[in-house]
Amino acid sequence: MSGSTDLFTTRMRKATRKIHSVSDALVNAKFAISLREETVWGGGLFVFYHIFAFLEDAKDRLNLPDYNRLFVHKILHRKSAFEEDLKHYLGEEWQSLPKSAALENYLEHLQDLEKENPTLLMAYVYHLYLGLLSGGQILAKKRKMFGGKNSSEETYVDKLTDFSDVDIGQLKNDFRAVMNEIAEKMSDEEQQAFIEESNQVFLMNNLIVNSVGGQNQVIRTMLYKASAIFLVVMGAVIAYKMHK
Repeated sequence: MSGSTDLFTTRMRKATRKIHSVSDALVNAKFAISLREETVWGGGLFVFYHIFAFLEDAKDRLNLPDYNRLFVHKILHRKSAFEEDLKHYLGEEWQSLPKSAALENYLEHLQDLEKENPTLLMAYVYHLYLGLLSGGQILAKKRKMFGGKNSSEETYVDKLTDFSDVDIGQLKNDFRAVMNEIAEKMSDEEQQAFIEESNQVFLMNNLIVNSVGGQNQVIRTMLYKASAIFLVVMGAVIAYKMHK
């Protein structure tokens, strides 16, 4: 057991701060800019659905007490919510869409951990679900404020990020508390391995975010529109000066 005075969750946050910041910047840059393109939003949901679904299904396969405890509230089971949103954004046939190489590699890594060291899967549960409760809520609010191309249509409410039935602040506190209790039973070596795997979580998240198609096209379209507006304005200015 570590002699550090910091809580284990605090140690993880400090150890992953750099890669976590890179991950946040990547997600914000690629998704916030693309909020108006529903297929891009759906593509992001698609890649993360497979990771969350794997982690939730692993509960039944493994039946490990600590792993089960980490799902501190039934509302953390988000698989069906993902599926409802995917049907809305990508259509009824979303399950037939191909997985990227990055996503296949991510899932293969999780499968290897399940066989060799299932305790480390909890690093993915902790960071991904905490991310959904934190950054996921922020992105959902941005999407609600700035997204949506058809204001005349009834606004769709994302199921994945809807935690209206619980106190999210308390849920995050409970989540961290259970993670710290689990870590108390780990050896120093086990805690260090868990922290190292935590960095891997963010690295692999970045790879699947990069694999989502469509963002670059959205950005190009936005730049094209901005350039067109700029040319129109400049043309008007030049015409005005010529005929002044």
